[in-house]
Amino acid sequence: MDVVFTIVSRNYAAQAAVLMRSLAAAEPDAARVVIAADGPIPQLESLARVIEASDTGAPIPAMSVYYDALELNTAIKPHAFRRLLAEPGVTSVTYLDPDIFVYAPLTPVREALAQAPLALIPHLTRPLAGEASPNDHTILTSGAYNLGFLAARRTSEIFALMDWWAEKCRFDCRVDFANGLFTDQKWMDLAPGLVSDVAILRDPGLDIAYWNLEGRTLARGPEGWRVNGQPLGFFHFSGFDPRRKDVLSKHQDRIVVARDSPLSQLLADYAQALLDNGHDQASRIAYAYGAFPSGRPVSRAMRRCALRAARAGQSFESGLTPEVEAWMDAPEPLAAVDGLPDISREMDQVWRDDPTAAVRFSRNSLQDRLALHAWFVARSDTHPAAAAAASGLVEAWRAGARRSAPWPQVDAPWTGPSAGVADWVSAPSEGPWPRAAAGLLAARGDLRERFGEASPETLLAWLLGPEAEAGRFAPALLDGPTLLDLSQDIAPLLDAARFARAAHGETSDIRLQISAGYGVAVRARWPETLRRAVRGEGDRLVGSLSGPYPFPRVLLRIWDSRPDLQRLFALHTLVGRLAYLRWLIGGGLREYDIEPDGLPESLTHSVVYRLARLSVRDARPPARRGSPGRAAAIVVVQTLTPAMADWPNGVLICEASSGRLRRPDGAPVGPTEVDTVIFGSCPGFVAADAQTLIAQGVSWRHAAAVWSAATLNALDDDHPAWGFVDEVWSNAAATRTRPRPVDILSSDMPLQAQLAGLMAS
Repeated sequence: MDVVFTIVSRNYAAQAAVLMRSLAAAEPDAARVVIAADGPIPQLESLARVIEASDTGAPIPAMSVYYDALELNTAIKPHAFRRLLAEPGVTSVTYLDPDIFVYAPLTPVREALAQAPLALIPHLTRPLAGEASPNDHTILTSGAYNLGFLAARRTSEIFALMDWWAEKCRFDCRVDFANGLFTDQKWMDLAPGLVSDVAILRDPGLDIAYWNLEGRTLARGPEGWRVNGQPLGFFHFSGFDPRRKDVLSKHQDRIVVARDSPLSQLLADYAQALLDNGHDQASRIAYAYGAFPSGRPVSRAMRRCALRAARAGQSFESGLTPEVEAWMDAPEPLAAVDGLPDISREMDQVWRDDPTAAVRFSRNSLQDRLALHAWFVARSDTHPAAAAAASGLVEAWRAGARRSAPWPQVDAPWTGPSAGVADWVSAPSEGPWPRAAAGLLAARGDLRERFGEASPETLLAWLLGPEAEAGRFAPALLDGPTLLDLSQDIAPLLDAARFARAAHGETSDIRLQISAGYGVAVRARWPETLRRAVRGEGDRLVGSLSGPYPFPRVLLRIWDSRPDLQRLFALHTLVGRLAYLRWLIGGGLREYDIEPDGLPESLTHSVVYRLARLSVRDARPPARRGSPGRAAAIVVVQTLTPAMADWPNGVLICEASSGRLRRPDGAPVGPTEVDTVIFGSCPGFVAADAQTLIAQGVSWRHAAAVWSAATLNALDDDHPAWGFVDEVWSNAAATRTRPRPVDILSSDMPLQAQLAGLMAS
């Protein structure tokens, strides 16, 4: 008995149905089988015998973790051959891709198997001239034979070949051209040397497709479809979309389908057959192994990470479980460096896969680690869950580094109401650091370790860059002398941009200065004196180029530095200036790290600019902050926990470890005016946490702290933390006296109940 089978995921059910119907007409005596790769396909059971892929002996659960849909479907093939060839009465087995239509009996295949135990069809029987795709090189990297077809008869050497092939497909059935692999296909290049004989079928009517149709003549006559005057056996519609009947394949640009040609008729017939067999419905079925139970898609980096681990002995026999998802987000042990933030397994794989990442991020320094985290989180294809996991690793590291230390020497602490402490922080200090920086140094062990012996300018550059962008430092709290020094020597401001843009590889002075003045300064909310200093004359309008909209000099600086832009956009003409504006809005501003809100309002409020932004697809929108909201209270905690979802309405939460402002349900919050701030952190962290709130645009009238009696009794009278609170909530009465007008209230009520009481009052 001859068996013909295919392998499909559920979204290819229509292709499989059309193939099986064509086989029923052309090969009525052959047994038809469909291997269902990712779940039952009941609509095919009337057309063929449907076998679950797991019943072939293939390790589907494990492969579903580290292979994508194409790789998994092709990795099943040797297992299916072994299963079907071993069935009683089976003499030969032929595999056909699901996107094939059989027009005539497979007589040439039967004849070939009578002479040899294995039959293959080469991709090419003549060279592909020119550079159009595909070409000879494309085929060379993909494999000599097209594995959309393979036929074998039942012999011991074929079983041995399938055993070998199945083992190779266990880990090496992947799309990896750099390492000479293309799914299961490339391995068959070795088949002629591994079996006693192979039939190489060169019949022009077999496996016709976009890669071999050039130079062959397709015609339709009274006897049916023919190629070069011979019967068309089967056509391989690889890459064909029935909704685009005029395109032979998405994988090529070599062959153009002429209107009313035999090829256009063939494609139209096949397209209609697919639509009649439910293509629109089936194509929308999601791949069963494309996501975790949580709904999070399995990224390519995850699959490659799992593949490396599986090859090293990691078991994924349970498939895509929540445990595997958590494993992906867990720290990569081989990337661990003592004292630095961990890197998740997915991050590690993304770093490995990106050819420039290893050059940009050495991963052996704190700066590179944090830059790598920022780069990974900012990638357009990073899933929110992956970004959250990566941020969590940094937060965990920061939490470990949040060991309170004495403040560097400062003068007398603030003794007035907490609402005025910001004025004290921003006043000149007698100590070596600005008070805003001193508060962060006291709370952040990582900053002390890195900048404790460095110059104040280096620390300020880091604070004004990554820390301010993350909302953990408030540049508005810098004192007047410090701001004056920075405005007169902008080197630290350029260093701030260099720190902030490290993940993007910014190196040129002009890019750094533009990024500092129009990107970092806007996102980090630098005071206007610093913006003006680093921008120089960038905001000044160029009178000779005003035209229909104001033209700031910073835009001219970009154009002057780029010969390619000078060739593209003639700024002395109105058309050239408008085209240049559209280029800027479409991507140039992003390339130079210019926030639209950072440009002069005379430009961004102009009618021409607004119309140009509307005419550019995916234009970078303005990001102006809305009016401040209001809330009764904000509680500063180390991290957000699920239990906080039950906290009273009107209470907001600030995560000290990340600087994020949230509602109890986790939703982000913008600038806010509140009545009361409750610091749930220890005294050494209060100054840093208050600064985080200020950096997020929060203002308050009253502040409280939640400190234990032991903490109160150990706290020095002149500790600066006293100046940040008006009262302390403690679990028991303290034995100490108040060092300043701070009310100390004792209660054994949990914080949630105290918050409810606060809201009620």
